[in-house]
Amino acid sequence: MPTATDTLLPLAQDILKHTQELVKILSAQSFSPPSLAVGASTALWTTHDGEIEEKRSQLCALMQRLDKLVQGPRGFLHEYVSGNWEYGALYTLLEFDVLQKIPLRGTASVETLAEQARLPADKLLRICRLVACADILDEVEEGVFGHTAISEELVDNEGFRSWVAFQLFETRVASAHLADSLRHPDPFWNGQAAFEHAWGMPMYAWHAKHPEKGKRFALAMDSVSKTLDPGNGMITNWFREQPWTQSNTPTLIVDIDGKTGSFATDLAELFPNLHFEVQDSSPSPLAHGEQALPPGLRNRITFRLRDLFTERTPHDSPVIPRVLMLRSALWRLDDTACVQLLRSFIPLLQHPDKPTLLVNDLVSLEWDPDRGPDAERPFRRRDVTVMVMHNAKQRTSREWAALFAQASPRFDVVYTQALSSHSCRGMWLVRWGGAGGEEGV
Repeated sequence: MPTATDTLLPLAQDILKHTQELVKILSAQSFSPPSLAVGASTALWTTHDGEIEEKRSQLCALMQRLDKLVQGPRGFLHEYVSGNWEYGALYTLLEFDVLQKIPLRGTASVETLAEQARLPADKLLRICRLVACADILDEVEEGVFGHTAISEELVDNEGFRSWVAFQLFETRVASAHLADSLRHPDPFWNGQAAFEHAWGMPMYAWHAKHPEKGKRFALAMDSVSKTLDPGNGMITNWFREQPWTQSNTPTLIVDIDGKTGSFATDLAELFPNLHFEVQDSSPSPLAHGEQALPPGLRNRITFRLRDLFTERTPHDSPVIPRVLMLRSALWRLDDTACVQLLRSFIPLLQHPDKPTLLVNDLVSLEWDPDRGPDAERPFRRRDVTVMVMHNAKQRTSREWAALFAQASPRFDVVYTQALSSHSCRGMWLVRWGGAGGEEGV
């Protein structure tokens, strides 16, 4: 936030001080120093807690403040809104697989790349040069390009590359229609999202109509859940703490709205005594997941087509599940539907075996004036992203707590929260118990 003490020299001195402190921390932990050269790797880039995260956040905030002071309002705004041209250039390279055509440990001329990608060389040259200005490529000599650590990441990691492309295309176009969507002041979860204004239909329907983009989106979300989002890690760590994951007794876990079962597969590989039933209301992801299932897991993972809202009772299965996982299923539902869905678990939660409903979902951080803009931006960006793409509202932890209480005052709920650099996740362990309320409600 702007202050009266913003001056160049104190800011620069703070940047130097925090940089020196960060270098000492890296050295003490024997972490490699950062570099943009191909093959570079450092734990600085993958550590998102402790002293390293604190120093990185402080440094980024200070450098952004210094940048604004040096450029001034007009210069800052010019750069802030001009990124669309870089985004369009990078998306072009991704769409035509240009980055993959450059040897990771070599170079390629723009003429060679243009011939392989079937693009005009004079146009491709301008596109590559603009992308190189962001250090995503390196123009090692005139018209000849090589990789940096940034482009190497895009070449090596298909899931992350898919996420970047999804952000550059679907979300960028949709965000341009946010203002149009607000000309019809529909409340959250009702009316059209900005995505629908842009593309003519809801996002999931659009991806179904354009399966190549739908496949890319699925890869993107799988990558995000494993890298940028702490949700799956929270669940995995909780499973590790449970004594029944180490026993020899087969234990059933139900992954509700589990799509292709990719997370169930990950858990099955980590915990050999766990058995999984992946449920979804759409046959397509279930069929894809069943087809892709490793042969060694076919006796421990089954797939079941099931309506999301149908009441769950002890008669649903011959085996009472230990855990019912509900991951990322509630955020896109309005309050009434959320309460209805949560209440559908009550008959099963009342069983003497005392199964646990594990809910893991997005959380909007409460406002905190002590959290600087650099730390705040990713979370506020996620708030707007969910609104743009689905006209949905990210709930705060207090709003989530009110929903569970409304579903049943006899829910015994334990809440934990985890942050990554880009996301806030909540995990609610729900069991039947507590006091008060009507029986079954």
